[in-house]
Order: sequence, then structure tokens, then C-alpha cells
Amino acid sequence: MFGRASFVYFLSFLALLGPALTAHLYRLDFRSPDEIYRAGGMLSWNPSGKGSVIDHVNKKLGDKDPWVSTTNDKKVIQRGATSPSSVNIYYIDPSSLDIVDTVKEFRKAKVDHPHPGEKEFAVKGYIPWKNIVKWETYVRGTKTATTTREEYEKSQKGGSSPKKSAKRYSIRSFVA
Repeated sequence: MFGRASFVYFLSFLALLGPALTAHLYRLDFRSPDEIYRAGGMLSWNPSGKGSVIDHVNKKLGDKDPWVSTTNDKKVIQRGATSPSSVNIYYIDPSSLDIVDTVKEFRKAKVDHPHPGEKEFAVKGYIPWKNIVKWETYVRGTKTATTTREEYEKSQKGGSSPKKSAKRYSIRSFVA
């Protein structure tokens, strides 16, 4: 039915999809869902910044960094959820996000990636609240709760997504 050439074309197509095939991206963040909700999502330090993803990974951009770090490997994130205080692992829907696979970018630039095991996918600008699917709360590496965005919104007055406000908050949290 399908010849070898058709199969090769199909595999090539799948490779082009890259992160689009990822069911979720994950981010470890010390900010509460309330803070992220009020901000309208997870903002980079400078959402309109121009820094490269390579400079982002190499931590050269400081407060001018336009990237939000995520990973497609939940186990990578869980290893960081050992704080004695509460920390959240956010599940992120990658659709409609400007995502860059940092390992591929380093490979294209013919530069060694300093942390390829983190499997980082950087998101340009910010991750809107609507892309946050759910989060798990951890204390000292133990999951203590799971909350969906819908459950959270129902618990808030009005039960809907946050409105865009004039005040935007920058990211001040874990960077994968």
C-alpha cells in the first residue's frame, strides 16, 4: 500500500513538526498560580527583547532576556521540585507559541550546548494564561496537589481568563 518513498516523506513531515508533536511543555516555577494569572501568563524578563536563544541559554541577557524556559521532559523538571517551600510544575499547551528547540539551535550554530540534558524549548515573549493546562504543586519533591486551569478559574470571581492589564510582570523564577 505505502511504498518506501511514501514512508520516508511521512517521517520527514513528522520531523518538521518538531515541538508541535509535544503534548505538553513543562515549567518549574516558584510563583503561585495567582501571580501568573494576574500577569496574564508567564512573561519573560523582557517580552519585547531581541536577544538570541543561544545568549539566553548561556545566561548573557540578564533582565533583557525575551525567552521563557520550558522542557518537554517532565522528569527533568521533577528533579528540580525539591524545594522546602511550595513549587509548581506547570503543564503548557505548546500550540500557537513561538517555540525554539535550543538543542537544535546550538547544533545549527555548530556550538556546544552547555546543558543539552535539560531538553529546553524556549518560548519567545511570554506564555499566555490560556496555554497553561494545569499544574502540580510539590513540597520537598512530593506532589501535594494537582489543579487544572478550569478548576482554578471557577474558583476565582467571574471564572474567566484574566484581562490584559497595563501592568505586566516579569519572570522572576526558575530557568531551565
